[in-house]
Amino acid sequence: MIKAIIFDFGGVITTRGYLLWMKEEIPNFEKNKLFYDDLSDKYDLGMITHKKFTEIISKESGIGKDVIWKKIFNKIKVNKELLKIIYKLKKNYKIAILTNFHHKPLNDLIIKYDLENYFDLKVISSLHKLHKPDSKIFKKTLKLLKIKPDEAIFIDDGQKYVDGGEKVGIKSLLFITNKKLIDDLKSCGINV
Repeated sequence: MIKAIIFDFGGVITTRGYLLWMKEEIPNFEKNKLFYDDLSDKYDLGMITHKKFTEIISKESGIGKDVIWKKIFNKIKVNKELLKIIYKLKKNYKIAILTNFHHKPLNDLIIKYDLENYFDLKVISSLHKLHKPDSKIFKKTLKLLKIKPDEAIFIDDGQKYVDGGEKVGIKSLLFITNKKLIDDLKSCGINV
């Protein structure tokens, strides 16, 4: 029996504002994508501080440190239709976030968009020094929810992360659209 539904954050609950901003504001972003992917991984794992990360992307973009996050946040759009779905699901299931994100901007976003009451648990990669698709972060999430793998559903917009959830025995769904998610949840026996 399903007891919890676990959502990714960026790309599911919100747009990937950081990536959109980087593509628009960082010169030669695509050419230097490996550098930025590595930088983001270190940031998401808490290996570099929020301040240091902001300094690096400020230098690379030529945009002042004091306005970068405002610009990034302006690129983020909340999936309001999905929040309505989550609100309904919360009546019968624990709702969690499992995300590769740094806790500082994530917590700022949660406050800015008043999202705190939607989630029973937030597992943020930078706080655990682990990120998806590492099986350890999925196991940590299950432990914190006090459930077994077959009692959860995981939803992400990245196939490698969906595969990571499946690898530990969690029914995992690839997020494409809200309508498809509703259909996929219904096919798992979830009343939406």
